[in-house]
Amino acid sequence: MKPRERMSASSGIQYLCNRELHPDTLPDLSRDSGFGYALARHLPNLLRERTLDLGETDKVFASQWLSEDEVIVGTKCNRLVVVDTREDRRVDIPLLRTKQTVANDNSCGIHCMCIPRDSRRFLATGGYDPNNVALYRLPDFDPLTLGVAHTDWLFDMQWMTDSLLLTGSRDSTMALWSTTSLEDSSNSYLAEEVPTMAPIFKFSNVSAETTEALALAGERVRSLAYNNWNYELASLQTNPCGASVYFWDAYVFQQTSKKSMPHSAENVCLEVDRENSQLYAVGSRSHVTFIDSRLDCKTTNSIKSLDSDCGVRSLQFHKHLLSIGTGAGRLFFYDIRARKFLDKEAGCECHRPHARMGHCSLKASPGWLRRDHTYRDFFSGLPEPPNALYTHCYSPLETKIFIAGGPLPLGLCGNYAAVWL
Repeated sequence: MKPRERMSASSGIQYLCNRELHPDTLPDLSRDSGFGYALARHLPNLLRERTLDLGETDKVFASQWLSEDEVIVGTKCNRLVVVDTREDRRVDIPLLRTKQTVANDNSCGIHCMCIPRDSRRFLATGGYDPNNVALYRLPDFDPLTLGVAHTDWLFDMQWMTDSLLLTGSRDSTMALWSTTSLEDSSNSYLAEEVPTMAPIFKFSNVSAETTEALALAGERVRSLAYNNWNYELASLQTNPCGASVYFWDAYVFQQTSKKSMPHSAENVCLEVDRENSQLYAVGSRSHVTFIDSRLDCKTTNSIKSLDSDCGVRSLQFHKHLLSIGTGAGRLFFYDIRARKFLDKEAGCECHRPHARMGHCSLKASPGWLRRDHTYRDFFSGLPEPPNALYTHCYSPLETKIFIAGGPLPLGLCGNYAAVWL
């Protein structure tokens, strides 16, 4: 091991202290692979929870860091909120619609959002109607346009380039959108009167004649991942019999292969490892399945969740670690190189001498829960249900993790949000 890779917990703590006092002097961890990988391994054991107040908001489904201190979140109750994690303040962003947009009585809320990795000029997310794609110009959230093409809820979206956006819907289709015409636009619109745009094209793994029937049966695009190293797109799609990951050539948008998931229940999240660009991970009710596209998309490994049968709700690759958010309110870290879950470090637990050693995890605190008639009828007198971790993401400097979600039972309203630092 190189000298710079030998990192102790104390040097990690010193780095975190410098982050707060002198953030402009921190090294670029994305380029300093030795220190960056060492910090990634030690960081989970050093983090402490700072809860954030989201008021009476129902379940956070999506999140993105805007800066080192600000996060934007999307909720089940169809709110788009900017949260200042340092001051614990929040600002609602108006949802985009047209004069013809009508209220969707069956709204699922905002399930996805994304920002281009390089330019970071736009925010793409769901609109007032969750079937539509809303585009804002950052950093001021200027309303730009509303993409209209899907006939059911948006479940995921990915920027392929700074000007090409891919969306996947419960209607079993995907759509490709171009923002080239918006890049130099200085037009200003009201959030409730934005113009609409159409996609470059829509595509699916089924014919147009059967798309609607399959969507009704459950052939839904649940999650997307784009591998820019080999221009490969992966789509996680579910049906009543199980789930499959479809692989596509992103040059021509033609399907190249398909992998059926060995664990069929509740496959809801898909991620690609941007460091090891051929590795994909899929989260299901009780397992995380790894797929290597270099091996004809064969399953390379399948690991059992440490919160079995509570569901894997969110995944995030970071360096050589895969963080796993579960329905039981815990975030675990799987070391891909060592092929095992990250353990607690004794040196970081010294202030808790009676703590049991075991796997490292970040455990969510209770959060806010509405104790309405549903709670009183079905959950009163029972232990308070844990918060499912529907979303989590590392900060730009890779030294904090934002984690959010809400109660797992469908009928309960509540939220959890915290920055771990």
